[in-house]
Amino acid sequence: MNRNIVDKAMLIIQERKRNAENEYKSLLKPLMTDSKFVELDKKLTQITIANAKKESYGEQVDKQEEKKVKAQLESLKKENNIPNAPNYNCKICKDQGIIEGKYCKCLKKEISNVLLKDSGFEKLEDFDKAIETSGNLSPYFKKMQEWCNSKFSKNLVYIAGPTGVGKTYLLRCMAKELIEHGYLIKIVTAFKLNQDFKEFNKNLNDEILNSYIESEILFIDDLGTEPVYKNITIECLYLIINERKMRKLPTVITSNLDLSDIRDIYDERIYSRIADRETSITIYLNGEDKRLIKK
Repeated sequence: MNRNIVDKAMLIIQERKRNAENEYKSLLKPLMTDSKFVELDKKLTQITIANAKKESYGEQVDKQEEKKVKAQLESLKKENNIPNAPNYNCKICKDQGIIEGKYCKCLKKEISNVLLKDSGFEKLEDFDKAIETSGNLSPYFKKMQEWCNSKFSKNLVYIAGPTGVGKTYLLRCMAKELIEHGYLIKIVTAFKLNQDFKEFNKNLNDEILNSYIESEILFIDDLGTEPVYKNITIECLYLIINERKMRKLPTVITSNLDLSDIRDIYDERIYSRIADRETSITIYLNGEDKRLIKK
């Protein structure tokens, strides 16, 4: 993961933490004139520091006194209708962004939002609304919502169909559902992906391909609209799809191309990875161009 992207997302989380703690300090102001509260707060700080030193030296720590002072402080807060802790946006990590050495769901969501903004897919959609308004396509939307809530035993989804039937709309629904479940997603158009392939071929910067290979969930939109360079597009695309298959990382691809077109335009290797019924799902969306109907 690009460090700059993580840093951007972390700044958002840190801002939330500062705001929550500043609001809490404001709530505590009346108690800061209460000598009993101030004395207990000072005592708790001293106990906490002393216990931390003991733990660092491997000495046994008696937590009873610490618990007693905390209970007294909580009682004073309760008497003044003040909560025991700041109202953090994320209850899991308390707006730290990291939990047990791993990215928290809240940080993953913000990273995904940064990636979405950079990709041009900032606008996402709701499955519930889509299922209600998609008419004869609603079974496909339901099926993909179920997939988003599954364990991804089939880790490649290929969504095909003519222009304007709702492939990208479905992709946006899936992306939002997965982000809400705490997954880290990356969305890219086939054209942008191909540009990155050319950049990789020029500079041999492994980070370019690794950002696609290692993404928790990867969406590729409109495969087949990009110019195909045999020794660049095909080789890099195969590498990404094959590596992600091997690592069992979910990949979602939308395209105007039938599977037979994939074999003709790309090659047998890419076709076989996408068409493999054991590990892939293929759906075809049919209907009129909804963008033309709206006009």
